[in-house]
Amino acid sequence: MALTMTRTRTQTALTKLVELLSNVKGELEYVEVLLVAEPQAAQALLARQKVLQGQHDALCATLKQFDEALDPEQVVAGAGWQKAYRARTPKTLLRRYCEQAICAGLFPSKAPLTRG
Repeated sequence: MALTMTRTRTQTALTKLVELLSNVKGELEYVEVLLVAEPQAAQALLARQKVLQGQHDALCATLKQFDEALDPEQVVAGAGWQKAYRARTPKTLLRRYCEQAICAGLFPSKAPLTRG
């Protein structure tokens, strides 16, 4: 079957949706780890988790609209979301993620964040 312009666009859209879902799942997993590691920031992390869960649900629904045979739960968590933080180590990622959250007003700025 030849690739038509419509088929190419559809495949590109599906690929992008799967990448987005993978990144959302990856950040959701990271937030769950931070909930245990950073209990003083639990309120902000729970708020972020709620936002990410909403994005997850919307992406799953969109994928189902494209193709009912697709199972969004088979998409694995990805690390593409980490690129925005330009971190090479987990310690740097934690620091930058928390710094951005403080700037955004998600974490209280006076709360000490564990490093490690």
